[in-house]
Amino acid sequence: MELSNSVGSSSPVQRSGGWGYRTERRRWSPIDWFFVILLMAASALMSFTDLGNRSAPQSFWMPGASGEGFTVDFGQVRPIDRLNLYEGPGARGTTKIEWSVDGQKWEPYASIEHKTNRVFTWKTEDKPVQARYMRFTAQSIGYRLYEAAFFAKGSPEAPIPIQEIRDNGKAASSAEGTGQQVFDEQQFAPFRPDYRNSMYFDEIYHGRTAYEFVERMEPYENTHPPLGKVLLEIGVKMFGMTPYGWRFMAAVFGTIMIPVMYAAAKGMFGRTRYAVIAALLLLFEGFHLVHSRMANVDIFGVTFTIVMYYAMYRYGETAWRHGGFRRGIGWLALSGIAFGCAAAVKWNYLYGGMGLAILFFLSLWRHYRGYSESGSGRRFILTLLAALVLFTAVPASIYTASYIPFIKSTKADDDWHDLWKYQKNMYNYHKGVKEPHPYASKWYTWPLMLRPVWYYGGPDLPRGDAQSIAAIGNPLIWWGGLLAMLASWWIGIRRRDRIVLTVAVMYLSFYVPWMVAPRSITFLYHYFPMVPLLILSLVWMLRWWEQGAYRRRRFTTGVCLAAAGLMIWFYPVLTGMTISREWMNAALRWLPSWGF
Repeated sequence: MELSNSVGSSSPVQRSGGWGYRTERRRWSPIDWFFVILLMAASALMSFTDLGNRSAPQSFWMPGASGEGFTVDFGQVRPIDRLNLYEGPGARGTTKIEWSVDGQKWEPYASIEHKTNRVFTWKTEDKPVQARYMRFTAQSIGYRLYEAAFFAKGSPEAPIPIQEIRDNGKAASSAEGTGQQVFDEQQFAPFRPDYRNSMYFDEIYHGRTAYEFVERMEPYENTHPPLGKVLLEIGVKMFGMTPYGWRFMAAVFGTIMIPVMYAAAKGMFGRTRYAVIAALLLLFEGFHLVHSRMANVDIFGVTFTIVMYYAMYRYGETAWRHGGFRRGIGWLALSGIAFGCAAAVKWNYLYGGMGLAILFFLSLWRHYRGYSESGSGRRFILTLLAALVLFTAVPASIYTASYIPFIKSTKADDDWHDLWKYQKNMYNYHKGVKEPHPYASKWYTWPLMLRPVWYYGGPDLPRGDAQSIAAIGNPLIWWGGLLAMLASWWIGIRRRDRIVLTVAVMYLSFYVPWMVAPRSITFLYHYFPMVPLLILSLVWMLRWWEQGAYRRRRFTTGVCLAAAGLMIWFYPVLTGMTISREWMNAALRWLPSWGF
């Protein structure tokens, strides 16, 4: 029995080399372009609005020896309540800061230990003193201090003005910049740091590495392949090392994912209606929005995974007749390229290769059996050879090429012969991750979204206020999508529906490996590749339900409206809005394990 695309009893239609839906039903009409542009505009609006500041300190002081430093003179004794510091790559070493009224007697103000988890982040030190002078001394080196600013709580709108900055002695020959560079961009110094002017969560690794690629500095982060950081690098080159710059490409890909999802649903379901529904549900999905607004690399990998399994699905739908053989090879090529790109972002997207292989061999066997003309054996062998190249050599080439910026930025004694060493180091790192994390979660809790990851919590808020960014999905899409997926498996597999087969195989190929993966500390964001598959399952079930009666479309409308309502409901914790703590605890924390 042939696999069918229909949820009813009608047989698949063959036309223009395709099985299932007629080719013309997949073609985009002006109304498709209208909806795609509209939905992309909505996605871009949510992703780019308040994404981050477009300005940030750029000059810096990097001491070259212990004991080097400078003294800040305010011109008169002033009340000082807060010091904010902004540091960059390196982020190791210690700075001693002292205060004085007369420049003779010095008292300790703060000892700043520079750490990697504060790169491109404003650090706050609150200590009220009355001082005219502040002296900075490098006790141990290896850091870059981009900017510092002193504030009085009575005047938080602007830093305390500085009259003079003088060096404490001769700078080391290896030093970069002077104390002047630490106080030359005061207009960018905030009284209260937040996500708009600082990195948060894994941005301190991925966004930082993008900058290091631009500057040809030794990359700090090498626990994932480089392609995601290479893409983030584009935004840094365009807009500088600013919050907007390091998040720009994530917002671009979050917007691009909308037409990718639309195209996949249009090609699978053959109707504009269901393509719109799929893209709408993605637009209302919390994980999609959160990862579109931060310098993390998952948004790139998930976008590539949608392309790779949709292209494999289209290969299965393209028969060998009437020029379909060549078109089929084209779909395989697209799938192989997207697979290579996904693998070059993160290793966990490699898991999807197992699903692609299963779908490929099932489709190849179906093509071989269904092609009655002579030459089927030759086409069978040619397809195998093409797949061997497209799913081994092509992805390997993409993966290797993604290391070009990394190699150029590493030490002189590193070269291409060290590529295998990088892979072993990467594997050993993930295998060795065992340090407990408060927001870690096991694979069996992911479908129920029991432990969202708290990416950001706003500091220094007025009493009773809260500001959070949490990796939390839309409950209707996650929980309803899980039920829809299981129901679609029960209905669709018995009818040998190829959409259901594709979704089931890809979902299990992404999910099952986590059950045996050597990494013991895992997070909910590892479930992200499965979320578009939940959406496709929801759309499949809605289509199945609507076939019974036209009035059942009201239910679909209700589902979309409910998803939109939940997006609005959780929007504050997806975008870092400041709301009341009481409201967050009472209305947004639905489960005790939701800690944000």
